[in-house]
Amino acid sequence: MGYGGKGKGWGNSWAPVWQPMFNGWGKGKGKGKGKKVDAALMVWLGNIPEGTDWKALQDHMNQAGKSKWVEVFDGKGKGTGKAAFSTAEEATNAVAMLNGSVLGGQAIMVDVWVKAPKEATA
Repeated sequence: MGYGGKGKGWGNSWAPVWQPMFNGWGKGKGKGKGKKVDAALMVWLGNIPEGTDWKALQDHMNQAGKSKWVEVFDGKGKGTGKAAFSTAEEATNAVAMLNGSVLGGQAIMVDVWVKAPKEATA
């Protein structure tokens, strides 16, 4: 019996009568929401070839320093992504070393991460 996130817990429609108090909350760990990474440790990636997965991108980014994680965006941000490094020096090195480097036969763009301001909701 676990608590912590929507997922594998009790409270499903097939559950016995005494279990609905859990309302579907169970052992799900979530997707790391709330995990903040300093912008100085991240780089923006552009012109990523179609079909590139995170592992191939991480291998490429590791040329500049050990990347902590990489993400290839899809949908509206298709062809872009981001990578995070342990230190700001590694992130700066990645921009200097990998901007214009070739991945999958295509020159990729690597630039400093600038978080877009939140749009005001009406």
